[in-house]
Amino acid sequence: MIDIMMASDGMKGKRQKAAVMVVFIMVLLNGCNLFPAPESLIQAPKQAKAVNQGQDLVSIAQRNLPKGSKLTVPDGPVGMEPVVSVDLDGDGRDEALVFYQSTSHDSQVGAFVLKKNSKSWEKIFITKGSGNKIHWANAADVMGDKKKELLLGWQSEGSAESLLEIFHWKKDKLTKLKELTYNEMEAVRFEDAEKTRLAVWKRDMADAYKIDLLTWKGDSVISDREYYPSYFQGVITYYQRRIAEVPDAAYYWYYLADAHLKANLPEQAIHAIDKGMSLNSVVPTKGYFQTLRMQAEKMMPKVNFITSNPPKYISKYSSLEDELIIQKVREAASQYWYVMSGGEYPEGKMEKVMVNDQEYRYLGKDLDTHAKLVKYLSSSFTTSAIDSFQKKKTIFEFFGKLIQLNADGGSLLNYQQAQVVQKKDKGNEMEVDMKVPVGETNSYEFVHVSFQKTENGWRIFSEPGTF
Repeated sequence: MIDIMMASDGMKGKRQKAAVMVVFIMVLLNGCNLFPAPESLIQAPKQAKAVNQGQDLVSIAQRNLPKGSKLTVPDGPVGMEPVVSVDLDGDGRDEALVFYQSTSHDSQVGAFVLKKNSKSWEKIFITKGSGNKIHWANAADVMGDKKKELLLGWQSEGSAESLLEIFHWKKDKLTKLKELTYNEMEAVRFEDAEKTRLAVWKRDMADAYKIDLLTWKGDSVISDREYYPSYFQGVITYYQRRIAEVPDAAYYWYYLADAHLKANLPEQAIHAIDKGMSLNSVVPTKGYFQTLRMQAEKMMPKVNFITSNPPKYISKYSSLEDELIIQKVREAASQYWYVMSGGEYPEGKMEKVMVNDQEYRYLGKDLDTHAKLVKYLSSSFTTSAIDSFQKKKTIFEFFGKLIQLNADGGSLLNYQQAQVVQKKDKGNEMEVDMKVPVGETNSYEFVHVSFQKTENGWRIFSEPGTF
């Protein structure tokens, strides 16, 4: 038998009967395990706080769109939005960087920048893309002058390479500084350096790339050999994973050897060279391997005499994309636990209700309807992820308002110190594995998060609460 008791004393008998019918139907549809046990929720002493959504720049950007265009989202890096708040002129106040696409011709794309003056927002920069797609876009301090340069990567239909345009704020306007071609690209920051470096990946064949790390010097970019040993540690890992999947591909061994050389590891390079040559592959030729081997042999004396040439210090680095991913996951986790804590209650007053012998509470005024809940979570999650979350009946509508089990929620996972350990690019989707510390301990957990590019920006389609 199902018993229902409203916490409010004045509830009419007619409403009670309706409640009985609602719960009875839910039991028939869902079976005995209708509600999760309260003890299944992770307990934590701190209540989550609402994630600050900031000013609604999207509506401002939409009012300033060129005629016949709509907002669009760059393909990368993962975590990008159609409108980005960033300080490009170094005055300490953010501008709005906006990406757009023609509504009549999908191949026409572009970007513009809005700056707020005393009365309104003014368009201070606009550029049409040199391709039909925004392949990569963001802002980073590549010159080391504590101002962020605008980085716009365009890709043309049918072209294997993309074109990166670098813009710098000078004399009250954004001026183009440089153009670079690439297939894949990373913007990386080293812990002991102010400037952002650009790692340019140019495809040789399949998923084998010629890779260079570039830094700004003078009025151009050059190879940053000082930080080769740091960055190419990650490149080594990349090729080791490719080799694990296809061990007989000689070109993987060739580029693994090249990465070892750039990481100042000539002995490991020679091992990779010998392995690649033993495969008797046509590509790369033995001549390429032999040239690489001579370079490695020349490096051997330099690294063997530790007193005269000590090993290069390996500086930790993070990519701009990894930082965006961690930020996005951190915000999503905070939003989830804010919802699970009930939301905002005016003056701390919480209305409770007993359903099926379990105590539930009405969600706070900022989350108490389906529309409010979806709007709050949609800045981090896809619609399908939110719908799946709703279907689990952890939160459901009760007499026009949403209720949930009355239990404290929280997580001990410290996303402030999270690290991205592996990414699998699937075009408009990306699978990410992260290493996340548990509280302030030395323990950690691995979590898996799935991202998807949507018309509103990159969103998480892993269900809320699964990380």
